[in-house]
Amino acid sequence: MKTNQQKQLVAHALDTLASALERGESEQLKAYLSTLGRFHRYSVGNVLLIAMQRPGATRVAGFRAWQKLGRHVKEGERGIRIFAPIVWRTKKEKREGGEGDGTEELVRFRSVCVFDVAQTEGKPLPEFAQACGEPGEYTGRLLDFAAERAIEVEFSDALVSAHGLSSGGSILVRKGLPPAEEFSVLAHEHAHELLHRDENELLDRTVRETQAEAVAFVVCQAIGLDAANAAADYIQLYLGSKETLLESLQRIREAAVEIIGAITGKDEERTPADGAEWQGADTGEYQAAHAA
Repeated sequence: MKTNQQKQLVAHALDTLASALERGESEQLKAYLSTLGRFHRYSVGNVLLIAMQRPGATRVAGFRAWQKLGRHVKEGERGIRIFAPIVWRTKKEKREGGEGDGTEELVRFRSVCVFDVAQTEGKPLPEFAQACGEPGEYTGRLLDFAAERAIEVEFSDALVSAHGLSSGGSILVRKGLPPAEEFSVLAHEHAHELLHRDENELLDRTVRETQAEAVAFVVCQAIGLDAANAAADYIQLYLGSKETLLESLQRIREAAVEIIGAITGKDEERTPADGAEWQGADTGEYQAAHAA
């Protein structure tokens, strides 16, 4: 793919992503967040108890909580024992012209049963949007790109709450992801390695995740995967917006072009003039077109 073709592809992809972000949260994301809010955040101790009793558990809730979500625990399933706090609430009498007040006091803990989603059946839970399509040989080329830059990639069952993780020279990807999702996650983590490997402390999480997911989206577009909804939802999940995207255009474009060039090949080398043009008028024009 020639350099000018890469530029056009990146500009079009970022235009598409900016428009998707401008439309706001999708109905799918709203449903996903609503459901996510029904799952408790467990203490470290309870997380360990869950992991000991049912390794690989992903979404855990009580018997009645699953019923409210339209699912029921399968017959014969054994509950996961955790500790729940028992809180004693006291009420104070209302003062004249005011409202009653009260306090809460932790009395003790009691053992309760929860169940993993795999132990239930019924109404499907809203799923987060995913990339669609068939990456084919491009996944292998992306792995070659990592190897050339001494980035170690490992596929593991250890990841539960995340699909991927990068940590300064190494990338961990959850095993068993659909091909398109696997490629998208790999591209996302590659972007972190290119953009944030030595400067995580300089950027907040919203900016880092917006940049990495935007790069992944552009790369996915370059090989024909459909990832617009997934990318927009992911960025908004981390409180990113069209404005966050526009503030990072230059870095996103450079990282995306580096990856695209590596996995698709190019028929001509970039020249200093190419670089000057990239950092000049066309960036300004793009920002101006999306500044409203």
